[in-house]
Amino acid sequence: YEAFAHGFLYVAGGKVFEAFHAEELMHMVSGMQDFNFKDLETITEYQNGYHPEHPVIKIFWEMFHEMDLETKKKFLIFLTGSDRIPIHGIHSIKIIIQKVKDNTRLPVAHTCFNVLDLPPYPNKEIMKDKLLTAIMNTAGFGLV
Repeated sequence: YEAFAHGFLYVAGGKVFEAFHAEELMHMVSGMQDFNFKDLETITEYQNGYHPEHPVIKIFWEMFHEMDLETKKKFLIFLTGSDRIPIHGIHSIKIIIQKVKDNTRLPVAHTCFNVLDLPPYPNKEIMKDKLLTAIMNTAGFGLV
């Protein structure tokens, strides 16, 4: 603990440290814990033929909202490299879901750009199987 405290106070000590309340410091260090995933759906952008009313996208969000919290956090790791919400909230994340042609492949995430390559799977069961396989076999950049 001593080494951590020394390093933390070295970086964030002094007047910077005094400018924040304990809760604000916690959010800065560990990210927000307010996971409003309905907002994630609202802010997502679409490319290559997908749009909010596309049948594949409707199935995706239906399936996503049925996931438990831990699986949704794993999805965040898969897509962004972290299971944390930025300090400015989920609205500060730019997410893009784009259509790719080969529906025999797993979804691919480009974590640097928060882009999900989502093939047009023919049904919810196949999409769920492929997406869960992809997200459960990933490791992010954060402390997971």
